[in-house]
Amino acid sequence: MHTQAKHARLSEKIVGRPAYDPQVLHRELCHDQDGKRYTVIVYRPFADLNVTRYELEDGTPVRFINDCLFEIESTGQTLTRCI
Repeated sequence: MHTQAKHARLSEKIVGRPAYDPQVLHRELCHDQDGKRYTVIVYRPFADLNVTRYELEDGTPVRFINDCLFEIESTGQTLTRCI
């Protein structure tokens, strides 16, 4: 009698974590024109690509303008790096 290898069905496969967690490169302390402080998280979302993303601690997307400025994408509010 021949035995056959058992093949896992889709429902039997274990779903794990993604192969790569975003890598936080650093955090930038910033403030708006009223002095309110923000933390911009600079991270790399994909291991194999040289792509850098920026967001606030709550996940709000931020756009890099130059070495001194960021912009909150949803509001257009400008943030300056704290010195």
